Amino acid sequence: MSRRNRPAVPDDSSQDLKRQEGIFLSTFALMLLVLVSSYLPLPLIVPIVLAVVLVTWTIAMYVKFHDFYKMRDRGQRTWCVTISMYASLILTLACAWYFTKDAPLTDEYALVFLFGFMFFTYMVYRTLSPTMVVGNRRVRYK
Repeated sequence: MSRRNRPAVPDDSSQDLKRQEGIFLSTFALMLLVLVSSYLPLPLIVPIVLAVVLVTWTIAMYVKFHDFYKMRDRGQRTWCVTISMYASLILTLACAWYFTKDAPLTDEYALVFLFGFMFFTYMVYRTLSPTMVVGNRRVRYK
């Protein structure tokens, strides 16, 4: 590769993409476990422990990759979808709890709420992303 074809700044996009995929997929998997565990007849401690693991995981990822979340376009999108998934999880669990006050939660309704979780996530993301995702930021060092 000649000197002219090399970028002046190394390309971090593949590393950012792997980081984004890892954070999103692990958070999404934990949220699905919380959601499914709340639908199954398990002891109450199981969804609580999973929720604590989920919140701890999210905080750990935010602390570890703070600059990625703030400065990079992919990081801002990842943070936006994480917030969207949390809002959707709370809304879905509230709807499921309200539904179970009148009737038992069957497998078919659990699937409907699972679809609702994904739909709510998409809608909240579409609402929040114009204000949360501003693109790559440059930092001026003193």
